[in-house]
Amino acid sequence: MQGKGVLRRVAALLAALAIATVAAAAGPFQTSDPLRAFVHAEYPLGSDYFINGADDTELFRCLLPTREHPFEGIALSERTIWGNRGGDWELFRRVADADFAYAGTARIADTSCLESCRSKEYLATGRCTWKRGWPTPS
Repeated sequence: MQGKGVLRRVAALLAALAIATVAAAAGPFQTSDPLRAFVHAEYPLGSDYFINGADDTELFRCLLPTREHPFEGIALSERTIWGNRGGDWELFRRVADADFAYAGTARIADTSCLESCRSKEYLATGRCTWKRGWPTPS
């Protein structure tokens, strides 16, 4: 009996490995709209995050110039990831005039670039009115 359980686990592991191999062969996730990809979980780690339905949270953005970062791009996060002003960012590297590639999750030491907007605004309009700095309580 135990042998069948082991075989099933090995088969499940091999299936997961095959799916991961196909996904890796497809190349990195690219988008012309990193904020949409972040909010709507369109990239592999996106489903680990925050917005379910019309819940309201604060979206954070930092524009990343190459003079201060390893690449030009956009970093995105939100309030529940950040907790007490110190969470991870999802990084999107500019790869062409209108495209960005998902570059992973990282911390950014200098957050003077921080801008914020309410997720309800984005969900209702597809746009954000970005405000500089840490948001004030409403």
